[in-house]
Amino acid sequence: MPMCPFAVSKPISGPSGSYTGGPFKIVHHTTEGGTAQGAFDAFKAHRSDPHFTVDATTVYQHIDTGMAARALRNAPGGVQTNRDSAIQIEVVGFAHRPKTRATLDNVRRLCRWLEATHGIPKVWPNGRPKPAVDGRDPGGHNRNAANWDGKGGHYGHCHVPENTHWDPAYTKDEADFIMLDNTEGIAEGRFSALIEEDPGLASDQSRMPDHCHGESSAPAAAAARPRRSRTRRSAGKVSA
Repeated sequence: MPMCPFAVSKPISGPSGSYTGGPFKIVHHTTEGGTAQGAFDAFKAHRSDPHFTVDATTVYQHIDTGMAARALRNAPGGVQTNRDSAIQIEVVGFAHRPKTRATLDNVRRLCRWLEATHGIPKVWPNGRPKPAVDGRDPGGHNRNAANWDGKGGHYGHCHVPENTHWDPAYTKDEADFIMLDNTEGIAEGRFSALIEEDPGLASDQSRMPDHCHGESSAPAAAAARPRRSRTRRSAGKVSA
């Protein structure tokens, strides 16, 4: 089963179950916290693990990419989210803050491995994530469910049906940078807006309303409860 060769293995709550269908896709989140350890603590408390957590130094893998993660909301009877072949990355940081170049480079490297391993196209089917406006949700996010269910590629949490959060709020430079095949030969100054360090990161607080990971209030026993099937892709959700 697919384990990233350059990631540090760090199991926490385990997968939410098998995938139910859909083309493979990458979902970009922000942890809405300043440290990887804070994210791990939240995942454990809420049973809301992504596949990966990425910061400026390390790629951590919590769940084999052949199984579904837990970091998305999934409403009963609607489109499948976590289990629709969604490989989920939590980027340490906040939607309202810029991401450091080193963190983005780790995300970039991980994305190229995921694309090669799972046949994921390097496209944004619902458009690029929208950056924050004055540090707040810019609104107008495209959560097209047909694209989500039928098109592989990259999605922000801001693009996922049944979800309300607006992360990762990448700027154009940030989104362009993580789509690079490699960082060699970058024209001088092309990504000069990317920050090298963020000394205020660890002390900041989230501006994301109702921020929790996945279905954080759902008890583990909910995993055994069947949900109404919409199609073959809407098989039972194993809740976070």
